[in-house]
Amino acid sequence: MLDIIIPVLNEEKILTEQQAYYRSLKDKANIVFVDGGSSDRTVAIARQFGQIIISSPGRAIQKNRGANETTAENLLFLHVDAYINPDTLDECLSQLDGHAAACLTMKIEDKGGLFRVYERVVNYRARKFGIADGDLGLFVKRKTFNQVGAFDNFQVMEDLEFGRKLRKIGKIKQLPQAISVSSRRWHEHGFFGTFLRYTWAYIQLWMGWVNPNAQR
Repeated sequence: MLDIIIPVLNEEKILTEQQAYYRSLKDKANIVFVDGGSSDRTVAIARQFGQIIISSPGRAIQKNRGANETTAENLLFLHVDAYINPDTLDECLSQLDGHAAACLTMKIEDKGGLFRVYERVVNYRARKFGIADGDLGLFVKRKTFNQVGAFDNFQVMEDLEFGRKLRKIGKIKQLPQAISVSSRRWHEHGFFGTFLRYTWAYIQLWMGWVNPNAQR
């Protein structure tokens, strides 16, 4: 059994565009959309594809709420604009045993050469060091999630901090199965603007400057 936890906030557009994908995904697992207070039709659209949980805003808060209000043995934390092949879920889960968690291999949906460089860096970091950000998805057994504790309510990089806790008890394995990630965030602020924002967020995390009580 697998619960797929997807935090959402005002994602009407992408849920509408990706209806076929979400319909196919719901045939393979229980999808749990955790809404952080959307003011558009996100909840109404998402209800067609899975369970709805209403939460306070904040991606860490929403992920924790989803995990706490579901019961499956296995969890997959997934972004709403990151897509996996539903037919590979069983194969992915079969590789989780013996590891603290597992992530996928990133493929950004953009032809730009800079995106290929970024993919290589992110995938190398995940494969070599087990450092997996939220765009790569995260498979984890419920008992492991409970063992390491919830996502810390960081304003940024809650996924990397959670991964750091996981690595204390075992390895995060990168799976060969692909996860296709939308480039929409990169186009909103430009490649270099987005890269600098991410880099600054990493620095804040590793220097211990992140406020664990702040919300997204």
